[in-house]
Amino acid sequence: MTGDDSPSNRYHVGVAAVPYTVDREAGRTTIDCSMTPDMELTVRAPAEASAAAVEAALDDRRAWVLDTLYGLAEQPDPRLGHDFTNGEKLLYRGKKHRLRVSESSVDEPAFTFDGTRFGLRIPRDEETPATERRRAVVDWYVAHAEDVLPSCVATVADGDPVPPVAVTESGRRWIRVDETLTLHWRLVLAPREIVAYVVAHGLARRDHDPSTEAFWEAVDRRVPDSRVRRSWLRHNGAQLRL
Repeated sequence: MTGDDSPSNRYHVGVAAVPYTVDREAGRTTIDCSMTPDMELTVRAPAEASAAAVEAALDDRRAWVLDTLYGLAEQPDPRLGHDFTNGEKLLYRGKKHRLRVSESSVDEPAFTFDGTRFGLRIPRDEETPATERRRAVVDWYVAHAEDVLPSCVATVADGDPVPPVAVTESGRRWIRVDETLTLHWRLVLAPREIVAYVVAHGLARRDHDPSTEAFWEAVDRRVPDSRVRRSWLRHNGAQLRL
């Protein structure tokens, strides 16, 4: 494998110029991309791929580059591996709260939150697999996301009309924008100001091309420190998981 580390490699997308390197691999037939938290692109390409072919591949991935650049496309990261046992700490709205697990006369795991501590009741005298515990926990988070996230959208919109809001468990994007604003349930793990940034980004995207200055002006009108929030999400978003 050979690398092309020329400092002149810049992919221009809207107002951003993203540095990238090209790793050329003998025998490779496709062009793939990844991005570091420092906004450096790595392009893996066949050894014989031309500069024009690399640029064309980046153009095909323009939407992904923008979303990753702005922190909205989650980067791969290993699962934190919670087993949901007594004493573990779980995120909710930017803060960690301790989990208390207790045996009870319930038929299946039941998850609760009293404002300071999570509780997980599991059936007495029988083994409860981590998968069943996880399902109870995720079900609780999804239900609360369906309550919390629409009100976040209304707050950020500040009286402006908004499309219907939906919450999803699938996909790797924090928000999808079409006739509906679809938010990933894991946003309820994030601090409120980060949720506001994602929502502001989605609302601005309905009216503006995200590669333009007008787009960022629209975002900044709703969340003035959007660049700070964008940076936080890009560096910490992969940790917003159970």
